[in-house]
Amino acid sequence: MVVRLRAPDTAGPRSPRSSCLCRRSPEPFTRWGVDQLFFSTTDARGVIRHSNNVFIELSRYRRDELSGAPHNIIRHPEMPGGAFKAMWDTLKTGSPFAAYVRNLAADGSEYDVFATVTPLSDGGYLSVRTRPVCSDLFDTACAIYSDARAVEDEAIHAGANRRAAAEEGLNRIAEKLAGAGLSSYEEFQNTALPLEVARREELSDGTPVRPGATGDLRVMLDSVTRIAAGLDSWMSGQQQLAELSASLKAAGKGLTRTLEDPRLNSAHISALDRSDPRVKPLADLLDLWTQMQGLVSPLVARLVDTLAQLDTNGARTRFRIALARLHATITSLFTVELIDGVGDPQYSAQAIPDLIESLREGIAEMERQTQAHSALAAQAVAYIGEASRMMTIPNQLLMLWTGSAASSDPELPATAAELSSAASGVVESVGRRLAELDDLAARCQAAHVADNFAELREALDSFTTAAGAVAPS
Repeated sequence: MVVRLRAPDTAGPRSPRSSCLCRRSPEPFTRWGVDQLFFSTTDARGVIRHSNNVFIELSRYRRDELSGAPHNIIRHPEMPGGAFKAMWDTLKTGSPFAAYVRNLAADGSEYDVFATVTPLSDGGYLSVRTRPVCSDLFDTACAIYSDARAVEDEAIHAGANRRAAAEEGLNRIAEKLAGAGLSSYEEFQNTALPLEVARREELSDGTPVRPGATGDLRVMLDSVTRIAAGLDSWMSGQQQLAELSASLKAAGKGLTRTLEDPRLNSAHISALDRSDPRVKPLADLLDLWTQMQGLVSPLVARLVDTLAQLDTNGARTRFRIALARLHATITSLFTVELIDGVGDPQYSAQAIPDLIESLREGIAEMERQTQAHSALAAQAVAYIGEASRMMTIPNQLLMLWTGSAASSDPELPATAAELSSAASGVVESVGRRLAELDDLAARCQAAHVADNFAELREALDSFTTAAGAVAPS
């Protein structure tokens, strides 16, 4: 699935210190390939406790300089405070976060990343960053950040403190995301992460293969490879569900528009001359339709809301799968480092327990979301069935009228003739919308939803046991 966003209009106030985030970072990406994943963990206060070799290389800091330092040591001054407020607001809910970020290295060079941050059970955080590879999303983010930073600079220039300025920046980010067709920052990250991960994997050389690995290290590599394959299969099924969900949402909104057709409003219907024998049969039918509409419209509103929840749940599931795929990838890279004996085995081994925790929680959350999907799909099917039953008789009666000679009587008064014509169109549209919803709901309910939780957990258990056996003392 490809999602394209239109770049927002970034015209707006500019402060004396203009941001330049819209320009491309001068970081020579040829030195940072898509297979190099940037990894770190921090404590609850954001103090770095672990970093991998890619972090050290890109940040231009030594490991001893990073260890114990605040993670914002690499914060670029052009990044808006609103972006980090969005991050902390999300993390405080216990949910992971993803965003495009420009960082500043120790030597003054700049580099862009797509960053993910995942809360850990001890209050700390695990972060995996990649090279951005979806240029349309990256450009949209940079334009929004540049605008938000200008707003923040202007607020500070006017006397606001940095916390208040960050709040204004976050509000501007939300405003610009809406202009780009997104309802919230969550929707942006739920869109961006799966696309970034999928594109990175397309460009990647794949997980390194080590046929000569033996013992527990062999078990570790085989197990994480099984996890990655299971997640890939899961994502494939989710893409089909995403297309069905989007179609369901569109059909639900279409039914709402049909039921609210302004030509069949109660004022027009009540104005009919019921003393006219040519008009009365139509007026009686339209009265029945109006009564039905009053009963079914709230039901359809609940249906539309359920379909929106189904769509959101699917997006959250794809986000979680993509995050787990990223965590599985870097877990395999740490495993390969242990097999090859490169880097610092102590640091590689120390990173793995946090990654195991993140993978385990990710699988558990995906299972919860899958159960929620099934419940929402069943609720949508029930609403569609109920709406169809309620509308059947009024719809059939109107169909009989519109197919009768009376409906085309040339002597029929103009107002009644207009309502008769409108009723014909509405009847046809309602029937088509209900049939479409019935078909889509059945396909959504019947679509394969990954149920390989046991296999994923078993593979992760095997990895965990083997990792414990090879951990350095």
